[in-house]
Amino acid sequence: MNRLNSLPTLRIDTADKRTLTYRGKTIQGVAGDTVATALYASGVRVFGRSLKYHRPRGLYSLDGECSNTCMEVDGIPNVRTENTPLKSGMAVKAQNVVGSADFDWMAFMDKLDWMMPAGFYYKIMHKPAAVWPLAMKQIRKAAGLGVISADYQMKGQYDERYLTAEVTVIGGGAAGMQAALAAAESGQRVVLLEARPHLGGCFDYRVTPSVDDTPLYRRARKLAETVAGTANIRVFTQAAVVGCYTNNLVTAFQVGGEADTFTERYIEIRSASVVVATGCIERPLLFDNNERPGVMQVGCAHRLARTYGILPGSQAVFAVGHDLGLEAAADLFDLGLKVACVADIRADGQNPDLMLALAERKIPLLKGWVATRARGGKAVEKVTLATVEGTVKREFDCDLLVASAGLTPVNGPFILAGATMRYDSLTGYFLPTDLPEKMFAAGRMTGLNDPVSIEASGRLAGLNAADATGAGMGAAVADAQKKLSTLPGPQRGCKLVTAPVKGRKSFICFDEDTTVKNIKQAIAMGFDVPELIKRFTSAGTGPGQGGIPGHNLPLFVARHTASINTPIPTTQRPPLVPTFIATYAGYNHHMFKRTPMHRNQIEDGGVFRNIGVWQRARYFSSDFDCKEEILNVRNNVGMLDGSTLGKFRIHGPDALKALQRVYVSDMSKVKTGRIKYSAMCNDDGCVIDDGVVTQLGENDYYFTTSSGRAGQTVEWIRYHTRFDGWDFHLVNLTDAMGVINLSGPNARKVLEKVVDIDISNTVLPFSGYTECLIQETIPVRVMRLGFVGELSYELHMPSSYMKSVWEMLKTAGAAFGIRNFGVEAQNVLRMEKCHIILGQESEQRTNLLDVGLGFLWDRKKSDARTVGAVALRQAETDPDRLKLVGIRMEDDDRPARDGALIVDRRVRGYVATMRKSFTTGQSVGMALVEGPLADIGTRLEIFEDECNGVRRYARVVKMPFYDPKGDRMKA
Repeated sequence: MNRLNSLPTLRIDTADKRTLTYRGKTIQGVAGDTVATALYASGVRVFGRSLKYHRPRGLYSLDGECSNTCMEVDGIPNVRTENTPLKSGMAVKAQNVVGSADFDWMAFMDKLDWMMPAGFYYKIMHKPAAVWPLAMKQIRKAAGLGVISADYQMKGQYDERYLTAEVTVIGGGAAGMQAALAAAESGQRVVLLEARPHLGGCFDYRVTPSVDDTPLYRRARKLAETVAGTANIRVFTQAAVVGCYTNNLVTAFQVGGEADTFTERYIEIRSASVVVATGCIERPLLFDNNERPGVMQVGCAHRLARTYGILPGSQAVFAVGHDLGLEAAADLFDLGLKVACVADIRADGQNPDLMLALAERKIPLLKGWVATRARGGKAVEKVTLATVEGTVKREFDCDLLVASAGLTPVNGPFILAGATMRYDSLTGYFLPTDLPEKMFAAGRMTGLNDPVSIEASGRLAGLNAADATGAGMGAAVADAQKKLSTLPGPQRGCKLVTAPVKGRKSFICFDEDTTVKNIKQAIAMGFDVPELIKRFTSAGTGPGQGGIPGHNLPLFVARHTASINTPIPTTQRPPLVPTFIATYAGYNHHMFKRTPMHRNQIEDGGVFRNIGVWQRARYFSSDFDCKEEILNVRNNVGMLDGSTLGKFRIHGPDALKALQRVYVSDMSKVKTGRIKYSAMCNDDGCVIDDGVVTQLGENDYYFTTSSGRAGQTVEWIRYHTRFDGWDFHLVNLTDAMGVINLSGPNARKVLEKVVDIDISNTVLPFSGYTECLIQETIPVRVMRLGFVGELSYELHMPSSYMKSVWEMLKTAGAAFGIRNFGVEAQNVLRMEKCHIILGQESEQRTNLLDVGLGFLWDRKKSDARTVGAVALRQAETDPDRLKLVGIRMEDDDRPARDGALIVDRRVRGYVATMRKSFTTGQSVGMALVEGPLADIGTRLEIFEDECNGVRRYARVVKMPFYDPKGDRMKA
């Protein structure tokens, strides 16, 4: 097809050729095309087949309002080709066809519509009951559009942006651009989101004169240049809004262009105020075969010619209910389209200038007439027109029927934000009557059609939005209101709901093949509310949501039931536009935190793994059993980077009260120079954290938490003291302080070489705490702990000193053969001692008592209202709860895998941690089992993945497995 190459409104570059493949053929398009416009320009008219009846479907809109042009593109099903930019090399396939889109072997389903009345899937094939499982499989095979390949690998780069703005404007038409410019006058940050590739909206392709006889498209492009030159406006084109939420949280996704580094980008904006200037879409005209290829909306036909240079047909009939239809008919006639007739649903109210334009071009105008039937098999060949009463009919030959009952506002953002929508009898629109706080409407969606009024409303909304954020725009707002009041206001809309037809093949929802007849059937069954009818008939539940049926459905229900109530719109839900899950996932960066010793440990041969939010050295050799690391700690001395521990300071008059609230122990017993081990529980009594606490001074405490809970600890304490009015301060020192764990029989000998104090067992015994200087410079907090079951010191120091202290300890320990040990070695060492790691030996069902930490619970401090204490009392006497026990394999050659199930006739527990102990020579570990299995000596049957029916066995044994009296760690 030859393009209209010389039009000033074009958004394509005909010199830049692009190609795609379809049905084994190479199809040529140009830069700026969408996949659908490239196919249409090459002569493709049938893009796919409908869901139930396999009816041919063609290009109807250009904004993805229905599934007509959903196709498989590069292996991805259900791509909305009408707004998917064309890229060279794309492979495109039709969907829901057996054969091809033009010749579908399933087309006979269209004759069987009588077998599929409204809600048929709820009523048939359910009796006898044995039939339904078989029928369900066949229905599932037939249902849905497109085929998902389980082996498909999603390609592309998926970015994300999290923004903050004072004003966000949704919609980049004339009103939206004026709103952005007006808000920007205050100096505030403004974000402008536009779903199409270019700003301009309905002005972008129209040549109708506006201010100073400037064509609308020039006016739009001048505004776009001004917006682009305004430093505090950030513009995102091809960015469709998918959600609007409480407190003006706006989410969107942007399709990347050829110059962008991303395929799609998720955008989330925290905005102080929002302007919604999303404009209108067209309300479909309901008549027989209203979705036949060759039937399209006014905007689709007009934009095909003016934006893409494609004449939509050779001879057309227009059946419209608004002035844009008359304008398009005259303009397309000038571009070479033969217009046989314009049927205007309205009996009066047409723009006189447009009526004169049609008369000058000798285009017949039939007032009060409407299309009742599109004739033709796979494309329109003829159309039947009739008076709106159906008393007189005429037929016209054509290959294009431009049909539109009127306009309807794109009010999805308001609905998602919780606005109350009401039917406006003047415009025929569903308009918000109770706007959410700091949210404003502008432009055509308010019922305005005069270009000057549209721009003025945008400016007023932008000023109001800026003023609502405290910008002090009161005087400017008053001036804008005064100007708008002098301009033409909202115009009367078309009220026709359906042509005078029975509706058997009048489709109210293209996506789900829902007809007017189906809606009547649902009403006859007692469904008289649009929301219920929507669910019973599936109207509006397809990819386009409420795009095609959203306005017509409530209007038709109200009209057909002669309801005295105002029509009620159906509810839209996010996402407003179909979005790839990959877009929500983003880049999937390998994100983690590093300790200050990360690079040093790399140099020492560390093998790193992501553990929670941190990347830590799990091993220091290729031996993942860590035998040498473990035995070195048991027999000599080793160093572990423990900087990931949560570290906090809490101080103030009520600091102790806060600790008493969240810790199960009596924290008043925490003394200066000593550390106390305790745990936190949730309201169910489940252990969520453990650590040590020491007193630094009066009402001043330092405490540690597990690495995984460090980020939540402050919020947890604040939450559980929020109503008490206590005076205390919490400081998260996790990243500010580093930790080195020095462990092994020679640990004291190494540490003595670098500290300036006496650390003998008498001065610094087990559970002792002290502070000192290293090299008379570096402040260090020293805790005497024993997590790995050996003489151990936990050294806390400012992170900036970590490398220096680490190197000093390596030098001091060289004579003893000091070496690093990683997280896996620590895991085995502490397991041998039966010290638990929360989340590994505990889970959401296990409380403090189940995991053997009941000794920590002080039952006498009831006045503290300790979190979890009530639940612990209730569970204390329950004998059937899971219990943590020590286990040993009957065959010591191989330990059971972590997570292996403990079974008899059913699952009775699972292995929490098990390793081969190089210290004892046994395969030992800990398991959570039901209470009756917790007795010493009980034989446990273990089921592992891929065991091929072979069970393994272990016995419950005493804990701990190593140094039961604790002599070594207290030495």
